[in-house]
Amino acid sequence: MDLSIIVPVYKVEPYLRRCVKSLMAQTCENYEVLLVDDGSPDSCPKICDELAACTDNIRVIHKANGGLSSARNAGLFAARGDYIGFVDSDDVAAPDMFAIMLTAAKTSDADIVMCDYIRVLRTGRRRLMTTALRPGLYEKADIIKYLYPSLIMGENLDYGPLLSVWHCLYSRKFLNLYHLAFADDIPWSEDNLFSAMAGYHAKRFFYLKSMGLYNYFQNPGTITTSCRPGAWNVYKRMNRYLENYFSFRSDYDFRRQLQLHLLYYACHVIRMERQEACIRNVLKDLHQAHFFDHFRMPDVSLKLKIQLWLMKHQCARTLTFLLGESPCRSYLSLCRSIIRKNIFQKC
Repeated sequence: MDLSIIVPVYKVEPYLRRCVKSLMAQTCENYEVLLVDDGSPDSCPKICDELAACTDNIRVIHKANGGLSSARNAGLFAARGDYIGFVDSDDVAAPDMFAIMLTAAKTSDADIVMCDYIRVLRTGRRRLMTTALRPGLYEKADIIKYLYPSLIMGENLDYGPLLSVWHCLYSRKFLNLYHLAFADDIPWSEDNLFSAMAGYHAKRFFYLKSMGLYNYFQNPGTITTSCRPGAWNVYKRMNRYLENYFSFRSDYDFRRQLQLHLLYYACHVIRMERQEACIRNVLKDLHQAHFFDHFRMPDVSLKLKIQLWLMKHQCARTLTFLLGESPCRSYLSLCRSIIRKNIFQKC
C-alpha cells in the first residue's frame, strides 16, 4: 500500500464528514484512511463507523481519550502505507494533494515532502501560506544550511518553515528508522517537537512551493485559539525534551534556539493568560533558571521588545495591565518613548 492518511477525531461533528469527503476524493490510488476516534463523547464515533461502512479504504480505531499525540501514535502503529500523511479532522485536503506529494516523494526519494497551504479565516477569506525557502529538493547539506537555523525556533521568535505535520508527507521507513513518534504527554503544540526531530534526521527534503494543497480552517475553540489550563507546565516539559534531544548535538549548535523556544512559549502563555498570578509564576521560573543572564535579545518588533524587557525585570503587574483587554493607550505610548530612549542600551 502506498499511503496511510491518519485522521485523529475528537469533538468535530460539524466538520468530520467534510474532511473525510475530501479524502475520499483523492486522485491517488492504493491508500487508506485511518479515522482514530480518541474517545470522542459526541456522535463522532458513530459517524466514523458509518463512513467506514461505505468504503473499503477507511479503517476506524476506537480508543480511550489520550489526546492528539496519542491518537496520531495509534494511527502510526496501525498504518500499512509506505508513506504517512496527517490530516486534522476539521480541515480539507485538495483532491490532488496526496497524488502530487506521493509523486514528489517517490521521484526524489525524499524522507519528508512539504507543500504550502491555504489558511481559511472565519470570514471565509483564503490566504496562501508560504515560506522563504526555494522550491525543490534539499539534500543534507541544504537541510543543514537552510532548515537547521530555525528548526526549533527562529531568531525572530517565531517558528521556522518546518512545523505542522498536516501539510507534510513522511516515509514510514524513515519514521521507523529513527523511532519518530509523538510525545503522549504533550497534548498540544506537539508538532513542534515531532517536526524538529524529523527535520534533524531527514537526509532528503522536498518542498512544493506555492502549491496550497491543504485547507487549514480557523475554527472557533481550537487549540490555537483557546487558553489551556496548565499550559506553561506542558511547554516547559516540551522544552526539556528538546533540550535532552538537541543540546549536545555535535553537528550543529541548537542552544540559542532552545532558549528562544522557551521564551516564545513564555510570551505565549503570558499573552493568553493575562492573569497576574500566572505571569508571576512564569517570570519566577525564568528568573530561577537565570534565563536572562547574558541573554541577547532577539530581532523582534518594538511591542515585543517592551514585553521582553518587562519580563526580564519581572514587572508582572505592569504586564498584566498592558496585556489586559482595555490597556491604557497613553501609558503604552509612554512605555514606547521610555524604551526608545533608555532601555535597549541596558539590554
